[in-house]
Amino acid sequence: MQEAAAARWQGTVGLLVLPAVVFLLVFYAFPLVRLLLVSVEAPRWSLTHYADFFTEPAYLRILTRTFRVSLTVTFCCLLLGYPTAYVLLRVSGRRRRFLLLLVIVPYLTSFLVRTYAWMVLLGPKGIINSLLLKAGLIDTPLKLLYSAVGVHVGMVHVLLPLMILPLYSVMVGIDRTLPRAAQTLGAGPLRTFLRVFLPLSLPGVRSGCVLVFLVALGFYITPAMLGGLRDSMIAMLIESQITQLVNWGFAATAAVVLLAVTLGGFSLAGRVSGMTLLVASEVAGQTVPAVTWDGIAGSRQREGRPWMPRLLHLAPVAALGRRLDAVMSAWRRRRWARLQGREMRGAGRGRAALDLYAGAVFFFLILPTFVVVPISLSAGDFLAFPPPGWSLKWYASYFSQPPWLHATLLSFQVAVVTMLASTVLGTLAAYGVLRGRLRRRTLVVSLMISPIIVPPIVIGVAIYGLLAQWNLIGRFLGLVIGHAIGSIAYVMVIVSATLAGFDRSLERAAMSLGAGPLLTFRRVTFPLIRAGVLSGAVFAFIHSFDEVIITMFISGVHVQTLPLKMWEDIRNQIDPTIAAVSSMLILLPVAWLVVLEVVQGLQRATTRAAPADSA
Repeated sequence: MQEAAAARWQGTVGLLVLPAVVFLLVFYAFPLVRLLLVSVEAPRWSLTHYADFFTEPAYLRILTRTFRVSLTVTFCCLLLGYPTAYVLLRVSGRRRRFLLLLVIVPYLTSFLVRTYAWMVLLGPKGIINSLLLKAGLIDTPLKLLYSAVGVHVGMVHVLLPLMILPLYSVMVGIDRTLPRAAQTLGAGPLRTFLRVFLPLSLPGVRSGCVLVFLVALGFYITPAMLGGLRDSMIAMLIESQITQLVNWGFAATAAVVLLAVTLGGFSLAGRVSGMTLLVASEVAGQTVPAVTWDGIAGSRQREGRPWMPRLLHLAPVAALGRRLDAVMSAWRRRRWARLQGREMRGAGRGRAALDLYAGAVFFFLILPTFVVVPISLSAGDFLAFPPPGWSLKWYASYFSQPPWLHATLLSFQVAVVTMLASTVLGTLAAYGVLRGRLRRRTLVVSLMISPIIVPPIVIGVAIYGLLAQWNLIGRFLGLVIGHAIGSIAYVMVIVSATLAGFDRSLERAAMSLGAGPLLTFRRVTFPLIRAGVLSGAVFAFIHSFDEVIITMFISGVHVQTLPLKMWEDIRNQIDPTIAAVSSMLILLPVAWLVVLEVVQGLQRATTRAAPADSA
């Protein structure tokens, strides 16, 4: 009877995924299917647009350039991110928390803010060219802005946290006794890293590279702002086909190609490496076999050669082997004593160089903040660094212009409603997936987390037709629907990770004492996952507040959110008012992180106080 009741309860809990699944099927999966039908001109069923796309040299160059830029950016992120994650692993305490903030805060800062800062840095009269001219290294300004260099620098800066965080999460799960054991057996720092640490960290390398590469494929904002006409990528091609040529059929074809490449690449990477989006939680729970010099893991030995054991048991051969072993052991001891001091000195120099390298990466991540904030306080009428004087007139300009205030208020309202709806749907779905019984669990999870991978421009093009048919273009509800598609995915992933580390024996204990499922969730489960739910809500709010690409398609002509107004002003005119807005947006993730820290502190205090009260 108890097993039957438990099975019925799991089936009921599994139904909690239905609201989120229905929402995504209607406003996400169905529009993508409609997009596919538009690309083949249903019901005439023509492949003309696909033939044009794959036979026109200009379009093939754009597709090739998109792959080339994405691969280059992925390699640069790995080159910068791996040593940085390794340094994060070596430090501890407050220093680690501070360095993690230097990674997380830029990641949560608006795309537009970071790209705008690089426009100031890379311009002909920007900071980099000014410093090089003053140093006498160049005679004329370098063409850094509106070039391939600007595109790569901006994309690497935006995507670098997506490489560092997966690498760090995997490195934290590596057993630290393994490198120490290798060094105890005589391996130097470099050999220990190459033979022990690097193979164990490869899951993080795979996940970071796949995530960065697939996200880079759909980039639009950074290439459009920092690149020139010769740096167009496939997302820019889609946008130009709609806004300039009004060619929805070809735009749908390009969007379907981008969608197929993105989802196909992620699916292939998952099948080859067994990787999913929740890499950290999976890797932490697995035991990774040690890899030896000959590539044999664990205790497996080479098969075959049955004559070898019989030969080694012959007395002369055995005696010669023992003699050679003694000679080699004595030589290794002398060599270890001779090289120990040299390796220690080399290790110290290597660590100092690694710390300097990671310090340069952290400075690269935080550099836009050091540029935007002083410019927002400039007393000049144009962008200049260092500022000719200090003034708050650009902040006054922001607060005195109704268009800026109306756009900010609308963004805040949409973000709040999106956060509330996404948090409810995402939390219910996460609880249903992890606690319920689902027949198609993999399919449900793939549907819910795929908006994180699918390029926003594909989603924007897809849902435009549906929202236009329902007269929701330029409406508040339409904006909430468009923003909630991705926000639900973030809440789902974060709350699922929190539930995965939750001790289920506490729930079973509460139920054994007579508490029902709802009371158990309210009194036991939710208080312990409150921090994860709040973290998901924060990500949902920031995702909605920062959304600009989907908003471009569904906002209509007269509706402007704050990111959309910033985007249009940056493309038309660049004045320091945008720097003032950017400085305030930089404070947004910092404020949310402070709120999360306070809530987690209160939760830890409550958890510690509970045993004392019961005693």
